[in-house]
Amino acid sequence: MNKLGWIISGLGALLIFSSLLYPLDVIEKNTFLVLLLGGAGIMFIGTMIRAFLGNKK
Repeated sequence: MNKLGWIISGLGALLIFSSLLYPLDVIEKNTFLVLLLGGAGIMFIGTMIRAFLGNKK
């Protein structure tokens, strides 16, 4: 289950890094905001899963 938390956090980080395409005019502003905020939310969920499992032990 700990690996699932890392995978979810990694996916969120990937979404945040893909939002860097906005300054290069590859994606639109709405897509940028969705990627940035969605990635941050997904990273938060992954971090909370890992923290919950750490406290559970």
